[in-house]
Amino acid sequence: MHLPKKLWLIGALSVLVAGFFVYQYVLTSALSFHCIHSVLSETTSPDGRYIATVSQRGCGVTTHDYRVVSIRRRGSKFDGENQKSWVFWMENGPDISANWQGEHQLVVAYSAMMGKKVEVPLWKDVIITSREVIR
Repeated sequence: MHLPKKLWLIGALSVLVAGFFVYQYVLTSALSFHCIHSVLSETTSPDGRYIATVSQRGCGVTTHDYRVVSIRRRGSKFDGENQKSWVFWMENGPDISANWQGEHQLVVAYSAMMGKKVEVPLWKDVIITSREVIR
């Protein structure tokens, strides 16, 4: 059976359009980063106003894993993607601890690791200091 030229053209165009949509779906699925945040520890400030959280952030095999220290007000929910709350982060998963030394002073201790390290010295009225711990 021989299909008319017009039906053949519509069929070929339909296959191309469907192929394009499948390609777009696969491409966007592969490039969209859905990050996983695992809370490792939390500690409350002496006055009970703030919570410091140490978490592990992983966004898939094409990116580095990070250990992140974030601060939030007590009563608010932990949101690992809220980068405004991040006060310290390092790639490649070093050991990190966060301890309050006063109502408005947080000390972050971390093990020596190779990789990028970012520190924020002040978050709202909290002073953040960090120190490397040799293990």
